[in-house]
Amino acid sequence: MYPTLESMGINSFENIEKYTLRYEGGFDVLKIYYRREKGSLLPKSKKFKFGRATRTVLADGGQQQYREVSEPSLVVLRAVDELGRLLGQEFEDKLTKEDLVKELDHLERVMASKIAEIKEKIEKLS
Repeated sequence: MYPTLESMGINSFENIEKYTLRYEGGFDVLKIYYRREKGSLLPKSKKFKFGRATRTVLADGGQQQYREVSEPSLVVLRAVDELGRLLGQEFEDKLTKEDLVKELDHLERVMASKIAEIKEKIEKLS
């Protein structure tokens, strides 16, 4: 039913809540979020990185100037199409202020946790 998602190791389609797709450091990053019960040991999300294909195209027909253009991988395009069908096109590509605030709060918690972990390692070395 969803061959691309299955090839990526995604099996529990009924638990997929939403997904995000962004461009980061030369890669397309697809993150799939799952509905999980409180206390579940299963991950709440999975992240996949896809390289981009580059090709040279004629930029200006009159002067024979070429430029490189990067394109998303066919795998990520197929995965996003399958996710759209799976979620019934409920997913909207536009971000809201609330979404960005939640993402920033999550990032702050992750960074604070990582900083505390590194400080603890430094203390153990002293």
